[in-house]
Amino acid sequence: MKKLKAWRFELRLWQQKACKLAKERYENNDKDFLCVATPGAGKTIFALRMVHFLLRHKMVERVVILCPTEHLKKQWALSAARFGIDIDPNFENGMIRETSDYFGVAVTYAQVGRSPEVHARNTKARKTLAVFDEIHHLGDDLTWGDSVREAFEDSAYRLAISGTPFRRDSNPIPFINYISSESKADYTYGYKDALVDKVCRPVYFPAYDGKMTWRVHDKVTTATFADEIPKDQESERLRTALDPAGEWLETVIVDANNRLDKIRRTGHDDAGGLIITIDQTHAKKVAEKVYQLTRCKPVVVVSEDPKASKKIKEFSDAKEKWIIAVKMISEGVDIPRLRVGIFATNVKSELFFRQAVGRFVRTMKEIGEQRAYFFIPKDAVLVYYARQIEAERQHSLEVTEIEEEEMPDLFDSTDEDDEKPRDEKFEAISALALGVFQYEMDFGDDYNPGQQVEMFGQPSKTEPPKEEAAEWIVEDDEEEDIPLFELASRLKEDIKEIARHVAIKKQKGRANVDWDAPHREWIQMGGKPIDSESIDELRNRRKWLVKQLSARGQQNIF
Repeated sequence: MKKLKAWRFELRLWQQKACKLAKERYENNDKDFLCVATPGAGKTIFALRMVHFLLRHKMVERVVILCPTEHLKKQWALSAARFGIDIDPNFENGMIRETSDYFGVAVTYAQVGRSPEVHARNTKARKTLAVFDEIHHLGDDLTWGDSVREAFEDSAYRLAISGTPFRRDSNPIPFINYISSESKADYTYGYKDALVDKVCRPVYFPAYDGKMTWRVHDKVTTATFADEIPKDQESERLRTALDPAGEWLETVIVDANNRLDKIRRTGHDDAGGLIITIDQTHAKKVAEKVYQLTRCKPVVVVSEDPKASKKIKEFSDAKEKWIIAVKMISEGVDIPRLRVGIFATNVKSELFFRQAVGRFVRTMKEIGEQRAYFFIPKDAVLVYYARQIEAERQHSLEVTEIEEEEMPDLFDSTDEDDEKPRDEKFEAISALALGVFQYEMDFGDDYNPGQQVEMFGQPSKTEPPKEEAAEWIVEDDEEEDIPLFELASRLKEDIKEIARHVAIKKQKGRANVDWDAPHREWIQMGGKPIDSESIDELRNRRKWLVKQLSARGQQNIF
């Protein structure tokens, strides 16, 4: 079993407390622990601290990290690599098991759903820690929940994390305790706590009213967001407001862009903005509108784009102003420079809304004032969500006053109903913005980090020693300074390219080149399929192929 270096990263107070409770749960032979922490608070680092501790102390032999999307698999692997935990995000079910280079794998819930028996077999073979990222997604598909239960029923320990509290709804989520259909977390760190600790930014909610006109068949309807209309017309009103051809969205884009420009002029010159849209077609039309109004070409990312993850990473590290997405960035994706957002989608679930808000709350040490702004339609449901988030920081009297307001009926229709037109004959005619009403949350100067707690046998302390600053301390290493999975990908690319030249050289003059011949020869000599080879085995394979080229007089292309 590979050996981990000592942990060299100072945890936040809440992370220490959660880790202490999770460790106690393991020692009491309770296999499951659910941590609910507000987006931006550092759930990933909390989880990786537990992964590191359990691996280093040989309490488990491997880890499986389960994510809702392909993009998050690599994000987890990159984060884990910072702490010396090599995770393979490129693992496929057909590979049977990860190579000895890795401490474990990162997979999607859908991937486990396709072949739960593969993961069940590996879980039984070696003492496994399962980490469920945003575990509420297991309620999206009944087969996912059943498959995950089958695959990880025999795991040594299961650590579940989520950015927001969630209900069970119709599909029970495995390994979660419920009270009256509400999930019961073992540790909760809310947005209010994060604001007091200055872990997250305060978010302001400019909410725009409007006058919308639309047609269904021959019936034309006009209404503002303040008007009471039949339930089945509310989604039509919202979709009309979000029509890129209408003045409502144009007004919001201009105002949001002006806000972003002001933030860039006053201390955060690479601040970015995110627009969450309805679907791919809507995203592209909104992108055209943004360019028309701002002369800035936005980045557009959709799940069907094979370059989507690369685009998100490049946007995170660059200075472009706007990125437009459907759902890919609403949850889990880390882009700390986001300061302005537009909620231009008709998805109205509270979970989705809170996850979207979570994209803007992550603080950055190198800048000063860090308010974020999330522009929303003045739809009653969305305003209610914004007010509830605001209430988490307000005085108890104000909270009581808000709670006494009439709550809109949030659950008469499903999210799917909101996402689809009620009638094929629906047509948005016009949408005019009437005014902006700002619902905002802020924090004062009552910063009280409290005392650090004893965890994992470390002495309690008020301040970390200077040599344990809250930054990752990079140590010199003989390996290239890149994550192991990226090194493996580079080696495989080299091997495929060299093998192509070897095949051409050996089969010169043939009409049809057998491209697989060099790979078969390697396996006949005792080698393995390329996806089953360790880093050292990949290096040996590449070296052998290079010799094959050199022996035939071709210049070494590497």
